[in-house]
Amino acid sequence: MGQPPGGFPPGPPPQPGQPPQMYGQPYGLPEAQGATPAMVLGIVSVCLMPIGCCCWFLELLAIPLGVVAIFMGVNARNRVNASQGTLGGGGKATAAIVTGGIAAVLGAIILVLGLVFTGLNASGVLQNLIPSPTP
Repeated sequence: MGQPPGGFPPGPPPQPGQPPQMYGQPYGLPEAQGATPAMVLGIVSVCLMPIGCCCWFLELLAIPLGVVAIFMGVNARNRVNASQGTLGGGGKATAAIVTGGIAAVLGAIILVLGLVFTGLNASGVLQNLIPSPTP
């Protein structure tokens, strides 16, 4: 009762000579350059983490992707902050920094552990640590 079919309450009457006011902007703010690609790189690098746990050499791909996502995310975040509210994409840039950081740190840890265990296995130390079953 009293509301138009769109569900929005009626706005104030327009001033003479001016167009009627709309509720918000029809489109969002333009996005800072590099925000979406940085977020995608961060997500891809995090998604490579479970695969890298099984095949530790794939961390050689996840770590650089994470580092690139961090740098691109920081650059996009700086553009958003410098634009004084005229650019969007700050959330995507933050997501790129977080996911890229997680992938780079965990990737480095998994890579080091993989290299350590490969070296221990090759030297025969692991066979000496695990007792062989005696019949």
